[in-house]
Amino acid sequence: MSNALAVIRKPGWGLTLLVTLLLTCVVHAQDNSENIYFDLPPGFEEGFEDGDESFFIQEWVPKGETVNDWSQMLTLTVQDVANLNPVEFFNHMADGWEEACPEYGGMLLHEGRENNYPVAVWFLRCPNNPMTNKPEFTYVKGISGNESFYTVQLAYALQADEVDDSIVNQSMVFLKQVTICDDSRPQTHACH
Repeated sequence: MSNALAVIRKPGWGLTLLVTLLLTCVVHAQDNSENIYFDLPPGFEEGFEDGDESFFIQEWVPKGETVNDWSQMLTLTVQDVANLNPVEFFNHMADGWEEACPEYGGMLLHEGRENNYPVAVWFLRCPNNPMTNKPEFTYVKGISGNESFYTVQLAYALQADEVDDSIVNQSMVFLKQVTICDDSRPQTHACH
């Protein structure tokens, strides 16, 4: 059995995404030294990718679903903004959700440092997302790198009262393993 390897180069930045048989993702901007690592949830496949020199987005959905009709979606964004405060980003994102969805709710769940990078984790919910006409409950992790700002979002097409402990726990375990590292700064941001 051979390892499946997909190499995707983002125009402008030359971002490379590696997906191995273990479904471990690595995104590396070739003109900088930071990497984001995470394991894809089982059964997810790429549904969308786009980007330019200042912004990159990639979305995955369960096999057989699309980014236009999904029950769960995983989204990675990389913005060419260094040292952005993750809580300020959350507040800005929450303002956008409130504007698009007046019944939205959201809460900051965690603020701290991981591998010496500022991070925040929050959730947002919208009973009826106007873009999808579905409910959406989303967990987001924001990481402020020295060269970029990263978000990883795990969204569910569920009402808040449908989100049970197993979904909460699964989401927190997933987001906890999302990490940024920088081999050029091993004393402060080591890659393990």
